[in-house]
Amino acid sequence: MSQAGIALLIIAGLCVLYIIDKLPVALVTTIGMLALVFSGGLTFSEAFSCFGSTPVVLTFGMVIIINAIIESGMITEFETILLKMTRRGEKLFLVQILVTAGIISMFTNNTALVAMFMPFIASVAKASRGRIQKKHLYMPLAIGGLIGGTGTLAGSTAPLLASNVLEITGEEPFSFFTTAPVALIILAAVALCYWFFLYDLQVKWFDFPEVDNDVAEEREEELFETKESLDLEGGLAIKEALDGRTVMPVNKKHGIISICVFLLCVVGFIVRPFEWDLGQIACAGAVIVMLTGCVDTRKELRNMMWPALITLGAALAIVQGFVVTGAGQVIIDWLIDTFGPSMTDPKVMVAVFLVAGWVISNFMSNGSLVSMLAAVAVPMAIGAGVNPTPVAIACAIGASIAFATPVATTTITMVQVAGYRFKDYFRIGGVVGAVGVTVAWLAIVSIYGLW
Repeated sequence: MSQAGIALLIIAGLCVLYIIDKLPVALVTTIGMLALVFSGGLTFSEAFSCFGSTPVVLTFGMVIIINAIIESGMITEFETILLKMTRRGEKLFLVQILVTAGIISMFTNNTALVAMFMPFIASVAKASRGRIQKKHLYMPLAIGGLIGGTGTLAGSTAPLLASNVLEITGEEPFSFFTTAPVALIILAAVALCYWFFLYDLQVKWFDFPEVDNDVAEEREEELFETKESLDLEGGLAIKEALDGRTVMPVNKKHGIISICVFLLCVVGFIVRPFEWDLGQIACAGAVIVMLTGCVDTRKELRNMMWPALITLGAALAIVQGFVVTGAGQVIIDWLIDTFGPSMTDPKVMVAVFLVAGWVISNFMSNGSLVSMLAAVAVPMAIGAGVNPTPVAIACAIGASIAFATPVATTTITMVQVAGYRFKDYFRIGGVVGAVGVTVAWLAIVSIYGLW
């Protein structure tokens, strides 16, 4: 059997393992990488060099910088601002949470963001006597985080992986904000949908009782010393809530240093000083926050999100093997034979890979899916003589707006503690996903002049 055929069998086996979901994603992806190595599709040096690539190093550095900001206690001040948002009712608070999560997740891991916001929302919901409910806020929180995460190379692995495929094929990789316009347009459209009709649908469809959980109890003890409830009938008593709040220790010096380093990194991502790549800039920032004592270096290395980094490195290796063995070209030839000349139309390409990513990602890891889709889409676009960048963006966006099942992503799975049933994900997540795909297609086609 040819190397391309072996690679396709390996990819098919990986898809089955991802869908079955009995083994950790990091382990499955590593198995796929090693299978390509031992089958001769990749050399050891080609495969393991991916663990030192720019996407992996960038993620490593940004995690340390964001952790420095969180550990400084500055997030406490931000939570105070969020608490004030609740005074005008649940629907407005929902939209504010959605947009805020989307913007912040452009610069930090969306799973960490949701984990950070959930306890705060739970405590506010518990104190509100039912006026604000977790079941109405948790899913929009995750949706906002997932959409926003596609807006930069630091937000999630999907744009990183798509950008890496462009680089492997000899094309210009994404800049830091290449995907930001599309992500922000989708975020705005989804926020408007929640304001005009999705919130009302949630209230109607989420007919299960509000779920209590220990997280709310723990967070409430942290936020409020007083046991008095908040009076929401006449407007939330913000002053009383803040007066009774237990303020977590804040190290302003470390907070200022960490935030300044973060902002300098963002500027560096844009101007690229000394021709440094994004990984070098992020690592330089991480070194600064470690040397200034903003984080405990040993603790950071011990608690680093190693499974995610392993998954990312192994996925990059699989993409390289997919291209090198010619497996991607086999799929391209099949698509052209099946769908005819229409698959050479950039508008059709963008639509096909957006929808494919959206549908399939509801059942398997979006990072791995982006790798596979982009490894097919980018060479196809190059072969058709069209700009591969919008097609690569379609792969990253499509695989990141999957909300219709509770297993679509770790982020969407986390919020299941609010009591969501499969049909709740399917109905609300399906509507939001359909809106996202439609808006993404219109945005990509318009921005890149593909009409």
